[in-house]
Amino acid sequence: MSRIPLVEGPADERVQKVFEEMESELGSVPNLFRAFAQHPALLQANWEKFKTLMLHGCLSAQLKEGIALVVSADNNCDYGIYHHSAMLQELGVDPKEVLHIRTDPKHVHYPPKEHALFDLARHANLAPFDHGEHLIAKAHQVGASDDEIVEALGVMEMVTGFNNFADVLGLEN
Repeated sequence: MSRIPLVEGPADERVQKVFEEMESELGSVPNLFRAFAQHPALLQANWEKFKTLMLHGCLSAQLKEGIALVVSADNNCDYGIYHHSAMLQELGVDPKEVLHIRTDPKHVHYPPKEHALFDLARHANLAPFDHGEHLIAKAHQVGASDDEIVEALGVMEMVTGFNNFADVLGLEN
């Protein structure tokens, strides 16, 4: 059970507008964003960041959700694991491959460029003080652009923050 109340019927116009947009884009309002709605400006900022990284951008939705899943798994965030597993399956990823991303991420089935970006984002989450120059160089070698590198790292950074937020507040799926 959440440690703070989740906003169900928003009274604030900004929250109502974001919720309506989420319903349109995602089909529902996740509990994570219902908790953020206690602070309307933070809700708006996080929704914009989520849209920029997860709904738009240059990387495939499957890669971004794969990064989000492995980061959530590495962070032991049940909320994130549940949601990103479900999103990958909605995107048509076989449930066995979803489990593979979570439990054997060194051997995921991505093309070389996506695999390099996946590895870089995972490394940045697990070893934030090791700058991973060799992984950035490897990503460049297989054709990743700086834009793609920044987007992969942005997904990792956003998901790590969301994982911590969800865990501290005890958010349920």
